[in-house]
Amino acid sequence: MVEKTPNKLTAGDTALLVLVAFVWGFNFVVIALGLHDFPPLLFTALRFATCALLVFLVPRPQIGWPQLIAVGIALGTLVFAFLFAGIHAGMPAGIASVIMQTQVFFTVLLGMVVLAERPLLTSWLAVIVGGAGIVLLASERMALGGWAAFSMVLAGALSWGAANILIKALPKANMLHLMVWMSLVPPLPLLALSFVIEGQSAIETALWGLSWVGVGAVLYTGLLSTVFAYAVWGSMLQRYQTPIVAPFALLTPVFGLLSAQLVLREHHSSTQTAATILIVLALAINLWGSSLQKYLLAAATRWRCRMLQD
Repeated sequence: MVEKTPNKLTAGDTALLVLVAFVWGFNFVVIALGLHDFPPLLFTALRFATCALLVFLVPRPQIGWPQLIAVGIALGTLVFAFLFAGIHAGMPAGIASVIMQTQVFFTVLLGMVVLAERPLLTSWLAVIVGGAGIVLLASERMALGGWAAFSMVLAGALSWGAANILIKALPKANMLHLMVWMSLVPPLPLLALSFVIEGQSAIETALWGLSWVGVGAVLYTGLLSTVFAYAVWGSMLQRYQTPIVAPFALLTPVFGLLSAQLVLREHHSSTQTAATILIVLALAINLWGSSLQKYLLAAATRWRCRMLQD
């Protein structure tokens, strides 16, 4: 007998999903705090080294090593190296939490090019609306001289989109298991890059001057935002239908912006606010667009039938 998938979240599961969105949103604040103790590449390496320790407790996903390494390079090395470097270069943590969500639009575009997918009209609308938000942010960053930081965070979002395409091509795998095992890949190349780019002196200074804030930042990004959050998120996706769970991801940039304002005292301009609204609106269009498109087509069909009957 096939167990029926529940179509309504319990209060406890709703609270867990909100908590996951908060953990992911607050993660950007933690990154900004951790970058006071570590240079970005070293910080990223330590994050994944911490997560990789759990390979002794988590079974390996049923995929080959070449695929695991490819995901590790894209999702581990590139995404977070660019993100951490962008925040370190001056990108506000709250705005970074919004820009990173554009990975959804990059996934749509890369899926069309690489996997020959045919996006819905609403997906194209989402890309256009989200693109307008990115142009707004880019124009402001250029005016303020922050183009390099913006470009690095946007490169992180693009890398995330590429990682999503790689994951789509994999056999179905437990996301938590995949995140833990792919964490074996980033530490060594990131440490090597840190040694070459950031220098031995910066590494030694960071490690010898380690504070509790730095330790907490590594543990939070490695265990809470990766292991805990993906474990809960994956469990909810298995327990409920995707349209019930996915909307909670929209809370991530909201929590990111609010926590950055409260903890880091970030103040956002009217341009940043308008761009954020456009990007979140685009995410909502991409999320609910197919249902809306079906509803409108059905309504149009019913209207035509009534006109013909009259």
